[in-house]
Amino acid sequence: MTAAGMTTLDVRELAQGLSAQYTYELRSGERGGDGGTRETEYTVDVSPALVSDWCAQMDALLTSAAGGPGAGDDPVERLRELGALLYDHLFPRVGGILPDLVRRLRESIGPLLVRTNEPAQAVPWELLHDGRDFLGLKHDLGRRSVGKQQVVGGRTIDRLRRALVVGDTLGDLDAAREEVARVADWLRGRGVECTVVRGADATVSSVVRELASDRRPYDLFHYCGHVASSGGVAGLLMHRRELLDQVALQTLSTRGAPPVVFINGCASAGRVASMCRAFTIMGAKTVIGTRAEVADDGAWHFAELFYDRLLGGEPAGAAVRGARAGLRERPDAAWASFVLYGDPTAYLTGDAPPDPAPEEPPGSTRHALTPDALMLLTQIRANAVPRGVVTSVDLLLGLLGLPELRERVTDRIGTDRFAVLVEVVGSVLDRGGDGELPPDEVQLSDTVTRVLLEAESVAVTSGRSAIGTADIAAAFVTVGGGISAQLLELCGLALDQLLPEANAEPEANAEPEANAEPEANAEPEANAEPDGGERMADVVPLPRAAADANGDGRIWTDGLGAGTAAALRLARLLAELKGEIIGSHTLLLAFGALGNETLRRGLAAQGPAGEAAFEKLARLLVPRSRDVSPRVNGVLERAPDGDAAVLAALLADRGSAARGLLRDLGVDPDRLAEALADPG
Repeated sequence: MTAAGMTTLDVRELAQGLSAQYTYELRSGERGGDGGTRETEYTVDVSPALVSDWCAQMDALLTSAAGGPGAGDDPVERLRELGALLYDHLFPRVGGILPDLVRRLRESIGPLLVRTNEPAQAVPWELLHDGRDFLGLKHDLGRRSVGKQQVVGGRTIDRLRRALVVGDTLGDLDAAREEVARVADWLRGRGVECTVVRGADATVSSVVRELASDRRPYDLFHYCGHVASSGGVAGLLMHRRELLDQVALQTLSTRGAPPVVFINGCASAGRVASMCRAFTIMGAKTVIGTRAEVADDGAWHFAELFYDRLLGGEPAGAAVRGARAGLRERPDAAWASFVLYGDPTAYLTGDAPPDPAPEEPPGSTRHALTPDALMLLTQIRANAVPRGVVTSVDLLLGLLGLPELRERVTDRIGTDRFAVLVEVVGSVLDRGGDGELPPDEVQLSDTVTRVLLEAESVAVTSGRSAIGTADIAAAFVTVGGGISAQLLELCGLALDQLLPEANAEPEANAEPEANAEPEANAEPEANAEPDGGERMADVVPLPRAAADANGDGRIWTDGLGAGTAAALRLARLLAELKGEIIGSHTLLLAFGALGNETLRRGLAAQGPAGEAAFEKLARLLVPRSRDVSPRVNGVLERAPDGDAAVLAALLADRGSAARGLLRDLGVDPDRLAEALADPG
């Protein structure tokens, strides 16, 4: 298994009596988690008691959900609440300002490795919620423990050939016995040779002997059963209640542990985590463990989705995130229990050079891909599973996540504007859904297909044997970016400005960059036509009484009319991304994107040309069904006409994040639902 670039968050916890201090460092562009460019450092004081209490509540919630549906609230909503509390406590604002490290972490969209010392390992980093999503669903997230023990180098493999499946070692777990059979049958159906050990055959001696075999080493070790402890030492419980612990695993120090290890253990998070780290110390590259007990069916389906994606060529982190997404709608919250220990960008690869012409690369071209390009395309394809199609917006978001591109773009437009840009582009895409469609069945849009074909042409013309991420970025600009270009234009950015790899020459009469400061007292050109560029437009006149009426600089919109008030709010978002005040060009775009009826009637007076212009403006922000989560789609399909009906339908779903938003604002969603049902 090998790795491509990623972002690494280093976390060091220093205990200080009743409090603790966390020091964070954020690094980008790393390979394998070592080296890379240090971006920033951030130190905060933390309450271990609060962290421990919220972690315990999460584990109790997961255990309760695994036992079957109860009468309590949606477990995902409760997890979101606890995850947000942990995130805000561990990454607090300083003087009301978001620290640079936290802002960079929020805007990062690629794989994330969390490297921690032992105390900080207990934090459920995967379940921290940054206001948009859980980190384990937003990132291909892996963990690595930093300690003093020497780590065995381990082995690389090009595919899973042999697996050792161990479970139900005491003969008391029907579910474990069934999982052993299902996992073995599933793997055998995909050409993996399986050895199954259970019951009286599963002694520590026999299992270690199998794992240490030199003649035909195992590539995968799958365990389902009890994880216990004795004298403070954790281990996998074998027959006769013997422990397969870290001391027993020392036998593997010459050969190394299997590269892939999956531990579905019935035990506390700490015991499973300890065993996962023990396997990584012995050279395992990808180790999957659980935070809490997992429902039987949920554990099997997670394993199936993970193995399917890993065997299909996805990196380990993407395979775990795809499996989480595939189980997200299950009421047992099984997705939230699984943790990846190891490099999230590691994937199956051969010790020999890869085939320069793979039969089915994750694009429409048959030309070879560099590891970084393969990683990029695999990731955006996994993200698009819920929608069934990879769009140009998926590709744009993936390109913005590349460390080398992110650095160049932030140099051009600034860190703040880049953060807003990623927020806007990310909000266009819905990462929800059931994720049941296999990644290799996800279709490519026409624009993405053309980009890959053009990237192949760029690579061949340049005399390279493989397509790289720079080729894809350049081809993205050459092809025109599809709907992404329209989205960027709406945000006041040009595609060739955003992706400098294309080396596009500026037009002779190009406008100054969006983040350039206007000259003092500069007047707008009298006859300037709006062109979607970044110049400072003339300011929309507002009634003096409306400005600063509430004392905090905000504009009262009560006397402006509902259409104008809505357009101003949308224009503010667009202008913020452009780095300018709201100009007439931006405000007109907002009127059109909202489908303003007054604007429609005025343009209709100019005949077909006016109607076509309005239609183009009105369609700028209209989503397709695949851009909307299944929950919202269901609301829109079932709810009758009228805003009140749609809002009431949103709140009727007790699992809706809309209810959580209202609680965060300090109001009761049920009382709002009652008010909507009885407006009188």
